[in-house]
Amino acid sequence: MNAFPRTSDGRPWFDIPDDEYFAWLAAYLPDNLPELTRAQQELYNQKESFSRLTGFWIGDLAGWYEVEAADMLNYEFPADFIERGDLSAVRLRDGAYTYDDYVEANVDIIDPGELLMTPEEFILNDFGWRLVLEEEKRQFALYWPEFIKFDDFNVVFTTNTLHHEPPDAGWRVYLGMALQKIQDKAARIHEIEQFYRYWQEMISK
Repeated sequence: MNAFPRTSDGRPWFDIPDDEYFAWLAAYLPDNLPELTRAQQELYNQKESFSRLTGFWIGDLAGWYEVEAADMLNYEFPADFIERGDLSAVRLRDGAYTYDDYVEANVDIIDPGELLMTPEEFILNDFGWRLVLEEEKRQFALYWPEFIKFDDFNVVFTTNTLHHEPPDAGWRVYLGMALQKIQDKAARIHEIEQFYRYWQEMISK
């Protein structure tokens, strides 16, 4: 689902007006769902009754994901970390979000019965995010070669250019599911607008 509107000479229409892009997405997404994963299929089977499958919910979740990813990558890992798993060789980056920061932010709001991560789990969680984000970059370069991947710098400073990744790029399957529930074109466009509105609100917090 990596199509994008094109200019007359075949280039991506980077500066397409929002209203035209949203109208294009509203037609393209529900008609081009790919083969779904098992988890996606389970959600798709509930799409008529799952009230949270909306532009608002997806946009809010997508924005949260970008902010959460920007808060990760707090450690420098040696090149052989996967093979050796030597936690003593891991170094905290300057100005990073520390384990103490994590405890202070969560100790009073953690759900009853839920445990805080240990220091070791905190480091491994950071490494897990690193692997996920590296795979995202690899796939983005493959499927969106004419665009620039949105990264933590853009999230933190809320800056991007026309050539940056469209915010909907990684969420098109779910948006397509949501739009399949809606037949009216104007209502579909409204869902796309809601996605973009709440994505922007979340990353600008």
